[in-house]
Amino acid sequence: MGESELIRKVQMDCPLCGKIHEVEERKRITATIIKDTRVSYEETYFYCVNAGEEGNEFETGVMMNANLMNARNAYRQDMGLLTSDEIVAIRESYGLFQVDLARILGWGEATVSRYERKAIQDKAYDTMLRLIKDNPLKALELLKKMEVRFRNKENMLFEIKLLKKLIHMERSFLRGRRLKGNMQIMMSPQI
Repeated sequence: MGESELIRKVQMDCPLCGKIHEVEERKRITATIIKDTRVSYEETYFYCVNAGEEGNEFETGVMMNANLMNARNAYRQDMGLLTSDEIVAIRESYGLFQVDLARILGWGEATVSRYERKAIQDKAYDTMLRLIKDNPLKALELLKKMEVRFRNKENMLFEIKLLKKLIHMERSFLRGRRLKGNMQIMMSPQI
């Protein structure tokens, strides 16, 4: 394992030595194998100074889950896939629940939840997510194809959110064009 860095000291009932004392919460860069690929990631753990050299480190369940997520996201980044946080951000940018995004994409109801929490998507699923990431028109097109899966109210609400996002993007584009035009005028030589 790599060199570690102290994050903080925490008073707790240590499961290694059975005493209540300060243990060190530490972090380090470590590596693991995911899908036959070696990935490096940051892990956190507790260190007990009272335990012998053999077995002086331990993780809580929360730490273990966070470490696993860090490893999976490192793999995703190495493979050019969206991270779980990026998938959440896409869904939230549209104001959708996990099941709603899955319906729009024509996926099983639990698929988005799995990709946000633990499973690593393949390239095909990643491509679908990227299609709608910055393209509300594509999301609107998919909604129209899948609207039979939504109740009318849900469909309307999502369509309104999509249209608002499109309007916002158009305004940003036009502002950028206007700024570029103003810059060209200011930079042109005076006669």
